[in-house]
Amino acid sequence: MMTSFRLITAATLLACAVSASAAAQPRETEQVDRTIPFQPGGTLRLKNFSGDIRITGVNAGEVSIHAVRRATRARLDRIKLTIETTGALLTINANDRAGDRDDRDNVVETSFEIRVPRMTSLDVHTFSSEVTIDDVEGRHKVTNFSGDLRLTRMAGPVRAKTFSGTIHLDTADGGHQLDLDTFSGDVELLLPQNAAADIRFNSFSGDIRTDLPITLVSKSRRDMHATLNGGGAEVRVKTFSGDVRLNR
Repeated sequence: MMTSFRLITAATLLACAVSASAAAQPRETEQVDRTIPFQPGGTLRLKNFSGDIRITGVNAGEVSIHAVRRATRARLDRIKLTIETTGALLTINANDRAGDRDDRDNVVETSFEIRVPRMTSLDVHTFSSEVTIDDVEGRHKVTNFSGDLRLTRMAGPVRAKTFSGTIHLDTADGGHQLDLDTFSGDVELLLPQNAAADIRFNSFSGDIRTDLPITLVSKSRRDMHATLNGGGAEVRVKTFSGDVRLNR
């Protein structure tokens, strides 16, 4: 029994030493820079886990990608950043683990600076990134968990969802459907003063405030329906405890 106990103890100490050694491995940084021909009207799909994301619309016929990856060398070598183009769809995956069955240490923190043609639809999925998007026109879907979303001078329909982060949306026009969803994060929505919209707000405990000349249609404990300039495109805002500000 004593020998067995000693063997188990030795094995436990060895496992702890290996774990501590892995945790002590220094993080390294590597950069990825790519420029890809891409005509206006296409879709950029970005999958990331953590690391700030900035996407800017420009007058160009290409997508410019600058990525900074941070992790241990072993993880950088094992987990790839992949960029694929299929017709009018460009897909960027910051944590591609194709063929890798190891579910541990499976994330590389990746920050992005991306320039796209101004007329580009965006499909962005991330977990804990701070996302900033400016001056892009298309059909947009942005999903996050704990990071803030800051979307400015956006044109076209927008669906934005986050759990605990805030959503700031500044639309370049008011004629498209907007769908904003948070749990505990606040929402700030800027609409042109002449925008025509049907506004529907649902919340458990959040408040809504506005300096826009809205007309109340109906109101209950958790729901509100109002129109702006006679009604028009649907604007849906849903929170659990987050507050909402509608401004011009």
